[in-house]
Amino acid sequence: MEDIMKLFGVMMAVMMPAVIGWGIYAWIANSSKRLKASRPSVSSQELEQLRTRVEELEHGQRQVHELAERLDFVERILPTLREGKALPK
Repeated sequence: MEDIMKLFGVMMAVMMPAVIGWGIYAWIANSSKRLKASRPSVSSQELEQLRTRVEELEHGQRQVHELAERLDFVERILPTLREGKALPK
């Protein structure tokens, strides 16, 4: 009977880590599948459309920046014109 208990103990010492390791592996694999499934896929056409849109927005932003600089210039020059002074050269 004592030999059977030793054998059972050895079997448990080998099998328990294997079962726990398999459970952890299965959990990680399942989590990975869920994460991949929840990630939206974007086609190359959609990606190109997004890139084009970003370029258009960046161009518009540059135009707004340029207009803001021009407005700032006019706001600085306007008081000079109102006082009747000549514009600086």
